[in-house]
Amino acid sequence: MPGIVAIIEAENQGSSDNQSLLRDMASSITHENWQKKETYLRPPLAIARVHLGIENDETQPIFNEDKSICIFMEGNVFGYDEDKKELELRGHKFEFNNDPEFCLHLFEEYGEAFVEKIDGSFVLVIFDVRKEKVVIANDRHSLRPLFYTKNRDRYLFSSEVKGILRDKTFKKEIDHEAVASFFAFGRILVEEKTFFKGIALLPPASIIIWERGELFVKRYWDINHREEYDPHLTEDYCVDTLVDLWQRAVEKRARGRHSFGLFLSGGLDSRAIAAPLANKCYPVHTFTYGITGGDEAKIAEKISQKLETQHKFFEIKSDYLTLFAEKGVYLTDGMVSCANFWWISLLERVRKDVDVMFHGHGQDILMGTYFYRLRSPKVSSDNKLLKAGGDDLTLLFYQKLNSLIPEEVMPSFFSEAYYQKIKGVPFRIFKKALDEVKSTNVLNKTDSFYLRSMARDYWSVMILRNFVDDRVVSADNDFFEFAIGIPPKLRSHTNLYYKFIRKLSPEMAKISYQKTGVSPAMPMLFHKIGFVVKGGYKTIVRMLRAKTGGIISLPLKMGYPDIDEMIRQDRKTEEYFRNILLDERTLSRGYFNRDFIIRMVDEHKKRRKNWGMQLCALLTFELWHRLFVDEQSEKQ
Repeated sequence: MPGIVAIIEAENQGSSDNQSLLRDMASSITHENWQKKETYLRPPLAIARVHLGIENDETQPIFNEDKSICIFMEGNVFGYDEDKKELELRGHKFEFNNDPEFCLHLFEEYGEAFVEKIDGSFVLVIFDVRKEKVVIANDRHSLRPLFYTKNRDRYLFSSEVKGILRDKTFKKEIDHEAVASFFAFGRILVEEKTFFKGIALLPPASIIIWERGELFVKRYWDINHREEYDPHLTEDYCVDTLVDLWQRAVEKRARGRHSFGLFLSGGLDSRAIAAPLANKCYPVHTFTYGITGGDEAKIAEKISQKLETQHKFFEIKSDYLTLFAEKGVYLTDGMVSCANFWWISLLERVRKDVDVMFHGHGQDILMGTYFYRLRSPKVSSDNKLLKAGGDDLTLLFYQKLNSLIPEEVMPSFFSEAYYQKIKGVPFRIFKKALDEVKSTNVLNKTDSFYLRSMARDYWSVMILRNFVDDRVVSADNDFFEFAIGIPPKLRSHTNLYYKFIRKLSPEMAKISYQKTGVSPAMPMLFHKIGFVVKGGYKTIVRMLRAKTGGIISLPLKMGYPDIDEMIRQDRKTEEYFRNILLDERTLSRGYFNRDFIIRMVDEHKKRRKNWGMQLCALLTFELWHRLFVDEQSEKQ
């Protein structure tokens, strides 16, 4: 994935050993032959940038006027026209008029506080040549990951874990808390952790200062839900303001000489982007992937016709995992389940049409729909959920997130020795993370928790960035700050999102929503009925398949491909999973109870249980082990 690799070492920085390591690190995150590399070495810093040549394509580093400070940056910042004019009035000269040059002059003017003024998706490194001081910063949501470690007397940084692993002196040790988290929650929950001890992910909104051999990390911003609200704040005012800020956010991100595209689904997030984007740009390319004739494809086609976008549909083939699972695991360092690799096969074709892809990420949480994910048989009403607190909330939220390998299954899933090593770890790390969220309001607390871990769910986009640049509208500073400031009673239901869509684009509000089969223009009651009907139909279909061994199989064409059925029905996929998961190399690692894994594969094949997502997690972890632990991959 395009990004940055760097070495900081007070002594011996110019050695051939470090120069060679920098080249290897840069090569490890270069995955396509069209990607470009730039390097810079001056003690104590050695740094390289890999990029697509789409955004900020001028050669880096970029220096200030007297060459005393320079910057390397991967990513984008938006909406800084007024700030740039102010900097010019203060005497700063702009040669390139690009994002990194703006950030560099902003740093000159405001010091370390400069990053608080930036709206964007970025990782940047500023080097003060005279002071031999290095400043590294990322965006508020860590939309562009940066990993780092200290090995011996040098610090290593890389946009992918594999870059750090190119240092052959780094001792690879498994972080078992990360493994436990991955199988409990489907992702590594603790924001700093990776699968390797000693390799940390830079948390969102962080700034690193390296000076005189010492390194410090601090947060410059955090999600801050209000505890007190203006009692006169109305839903209509909130909707009007959200629409205005949203349109501005799209416009800021749709500037430039690029061709723009969007992954279009049957949901609300993508149409919320598509409407203002189509008004701003022409042509807009839209892409849908999924099942031919499925709800997603039909609804996306209607949206495209209304907005007059140039639309393409890509069918997801049933054997996509056999073709792309290993590549996806390699590109994402094994921290994203292979179940999320649907769209790898279409990115080469997308790249032919667009330079920049928009996509919705985190919008549903900001607009209130995450509230319902806390529902459970034990909580029969919103009031009971809102009254939950302390241990009750912790347990309820944990039970909902602990959905991949539930706690009661863990003693059977893991080997006895390994279970004793990680027993209680998932709940402990979850509770610690939840306790760190200071809000006392239940909705604010749970939303803050999920938004903090948003970047982890975003990592499949690391694959996209090997082909095109991307834009995340919901991360816009102004939009995000206003959205989290809306009172919980107004945003605790999807109704706010429906009203937002109706105000944003009445035409989009007339097209049905995939999850309910009802358009946002309809009253909330119809959506509740539609949600129950669709969910009930899915339950009936799966029950009939299980009871009849697949003899009776009604069509299930809601959303994306059914992972459970793909693993069962596609012969190549079923053999691929079986050959890897039941291989002696996999079963003898010591993590898992071999008899239980064999039983899972058998039960899934015979439809006694749906283990599809769990089998995908197992496959991902085993492929990661083979690529990064058993031997260092030779892929470039």
